[in-house]
Amino acid sequence: MNTEQKTNKATIRIYIDGKEMLYSHQNIVAAINNFLPYLTNDDLDEMKKTCHRLKDHRKQKEYLAKLETLKHSWPYPDTIKQ
Repeated sequence: MNTEQKTNKATIRIYIDGKEMLYSHQNIVAAINNFLPYLTNDDLDEMKKTCHRLKDHRKQKEYLAKLETLKHSWPYPDTIKQ
């Protein structure tokens, strides 16, 4: 059985005044802020939920990374004299 991994390779290009906008954090935030007035209240509520879930997920991953770092930091558990 051939198990090819299918990936979605969507290309998004944003043009402002006929010029393609370069991808940078500052430009992406500006584009999002410019679209906000055109969203409905339901859209904004859904976006708020999505942002909240994303932040919770990031906090959880950060916490797990800190635990992993502590597990492998000096002094190593097997070098502690009891």
